[in-house]
Amino acid sequence: MDASYLKIGQITRFQGNKGEVRVKATTDLPERFLELDSIYLKRGDNFKELEIEYVRFHKQFVIIKFAGIDSISQAEELKNYQLLITDSEKYLLPEDNYYISDLVGLQVYLKNNDYLGELIDVITTAGTDIFLIKGSKKEYMLPATHEMIIEIDFEQNKLIVDPIPGILEL
Repeated sequence: MDASYLKIGQITRFQGNKGEVRVKATTDLPERFLELDSIYLKRGDNFKELEIEYVRFHKQFVIIKFAGIDSISQAEELKNYQLLITDSEKYLLPEDNYYISDLVGLQVYLKNNDYLGELIDVITTAGTDIFLIKGSKKEYMLPATHEMIIEIDFEQNKLIVDPIPGILEL
């Protein structure tokens, strides 16, 4: 995916019979869908922008009605599309909060400057997020806590960590 876009959801199926789609939000702020007039859709090589008629919420899902999508069959064709916004539509986050897409790819070093590996994913949990780091011999899972993260340097593409003793052996 182009780095100038941020995924905020994925269409899982149609909803009802009027062309609505059910979206699993991948943003911590699903209400942000209410502020959008249009959104980008991407699946494989297919990329398009659709105008949003309305947004509503049902259980844990976001329900979106797109302009020109008026039937179950049209809505079903949108299944598995990722919903993207441009970087300029990103919310500014509070200090010490980061978009996962900005963190993935950082090179991870211990505080003594030993190279640990590349940050390949952030696993969000109900508690503390987990950094998944791919080292040369194994993958490491580090809690993303203030105690363990020494520095995040986007200019040098570097993350410096100080893991608690024993955690790298797990």
